Amino acid sequence: MIRKKLSTQKSKSGIYKTAKYFNKEEGCVLFESNIYTPLNASKKEFAKAISQSIESDMGDSKKGRKQSVRTQHDVVSFHTNDNLTPEQARDIAKELYETTHKLSNRKYALGVHIDTDEVHVHIVWSIKDFDGNCYNVGNDYRKIERECDKLENRHGLIKPENRIATDIDRLENHPDLKGKSEAVKKRAIANAINKKYSEKFPSSNERMLEIRGIISNKEEMKDALKALLQQSKSPSDFINKITDNGYNVIHNGKTSFSIQHEDQIFKASELGLSYKTLKAKLGEDTGFEQTLKNKHNIKEYEGCSIATSEIEPDYMKKIKPNSVLATKFKFIQHSDKVEYFYNSAKEKKAFEYHKDPSKVLFNDTSRQSAKAGIQRLVTDAKPPQSFTVNGPDYFKKNVWLEFQLMGLEAKGFKLEGYKPTPADLEELKKIQEQYASMNKKPEPKPEAPTVVIEAPKPVEPVMPTPVQNAPEKATEPTSQVDQHEEAATNDGLIDELMREFETANHVPVAEAPTEAMESPKPLEPAIEDLYTPMAPEPLSEPENHKIVGDYSTYDTSELCDEMADIVSRIDRKHFIGNSSNDIAGHRKWDATHRDYVHLKPANERKQYHLRQELYDVHNEIKNRNPKLANELDNEFKKSMKYNTRFKPEIQNQADKK
Repeated sequence: MIRKKLSTQKSKSGIYKTAKYFNKEEGCVLFESNIYTPLNASKKEFAKAISQSIESDMGDSKKGRKQSVRTQHDVVSFHTNDNLTPEQARDIAKELYETTHKLSNRKYALGVHIDTDEVHVHIVWSIKDFDGNCYNVGNDYRKIERECDKLENRHGLIKPENRIATDIDRLENHPDLKGKSEAVKKRAIANAINKKYSEKFPSSNERMLEIRGIISNKEEMKDALKALLQQSKSPSDFINKITDNGYNVIHNGKTSFSIQHEDQIFKASELGLSYKTLKAKLGEDTGFEQTLKNKHNIKEYEGCSIATSEIEPDYMKKIKPNSVLATKFKFIQHSDKVEYFYNSAKEKKAFEYHKDPSKVLFNDTSRQSAKAGIQRLVTDAKPPQSFTVNGPDYFKKNVWLEFQLMGLEAKGFKLEGYKPTPADLEELKKIQEQYASMNKKPEPKPEAPTVVIEAPKPVEPVMPTPVQNAPEKATEPTSQVDQHEEAATNDGLIDELMREFETANHVPVAEAPTEAMESPKPLEPAIEDLYTPMAPEPLSEPENHKIVGDYSTYDTSELCDEMADIVSRIDRKHFIGNSSNDIAGHRKWDATHRDYVHLKPANERKQYHLRQELYDVHNEIKNRNPKLANELDNEFKKSMKYNTRFKPEIQNQADKK
């Protein structure tokens, strides 16, 4: 049994979308809420009633800091072999949240899903309870895990193989720690926990690749470097060996470094090759930092490009807001080119986009950069159009893969300059199978979903426990303590504690350093990776007909919801013209300043692009239903002029055929 926090909702529209998702047609077999909803209401009406009810509570807030988070969306999943009915899964989830969150004293809605191999329960609960108090206590991860452990015992459920809260509880009561100071206890427990979980589990994406028979770039590099590590006599010797074998070392400061090979760069810690690990395996090396400085070398790639013969493309057309190019990159526009940089690293340039002739010159040769460059070219190009890729074969292969995965040949585009090998075709097939599995449809339902709308059942009194909020990380084992004298007398303590974890198939890992360790990294990501095999599929399960960001695939009610969400984020003080203009008026003013947007401050640029989304959504509504679009325009104008909430109480008329 695993409980996992998925997201928080900060707006009425966010609550509506979440409630509509987990009460969807496919997969949801049981729905329940203690919020009043109309009898025989549709699923959209259910979601609307839930969002309106919770949003209305936010308006009655007490004096003090404004509460921004309205609800939290969690999931409780069960092992495949637990053989629970939907009703049993619902009752156990409610039992957990009654103990940890006082569920009967706050608004909630939940849906039981069977669209994956594991039965799982999605639950949205209000941050504010019926007494007007907000759930605002952090670091409750251990408390929730303990309650999961009790419920597993009570109901005979299968337990996860690893649970850090359980391990910490066992170690705190270990006889070898009796009489020790708190500082020594914390350090010993932290070292034991870190030693147990030192072998990082692969991410869910890497596991999916493994299932499909695809070796990830990271795993491929780890396997290749492992052989060189076994031949090395010291950390510096290891660095010398990998540079002699075609790898580049990037010195990131002190003993931190990354390893580059062709188009791939990984931090040493991601590969399990940090100095801390090297020191544990190969011994102390006082000259390691100087070795990194001497071997520092970032390989620059020249001649990597995608070009077209188009002389005058529609330069810098607006891209889809949810594309990789829009979400992962930012740009600086110059008179002769546009430079694109990664959001996550301001100094890391991905590529340059030139207008005449239209081409992209790459500084980074990864698949993500290749995909973004293709999106830039395709957005501005008019099919039919041919693109020519230049550069080393691994870069050409990345471009070819992304080109095929985007389905551009069917849209009238052609890629020249690379001929795929049989191995490339096999890799493409496996990736396509991976993507298809991420959107798999559930098994046919035996009957229509059962909808249960009832008040929560009485719950037996429980011992009062402090209400706490889901953490982003577990903190107990992470403090660094300077206790050299006491540590010296406890050299064997960690190994004694580790015997608590050993099983018949226990595989020893490298010994950790005996000196005071640096503060361990937050543990929760490791926990989530360990638990992923028993968790449900990711939240991002789009409805089959709808493509996020492609408004032509939205139905009219979804377009209205999208418009309301966009308007709620528009700040009228950033309008270029008069705030009382209609949508056409604002569009006209924005068009006159389009060439100067890149010179504006970040918040003004963000507002400008938000307004472009508004225009696109309104255009789509206008094409289908001019009368509805006009009414929405009038409501928008009124809300901007008088600084009131955009609340169009409009019945959707039939769309224009």
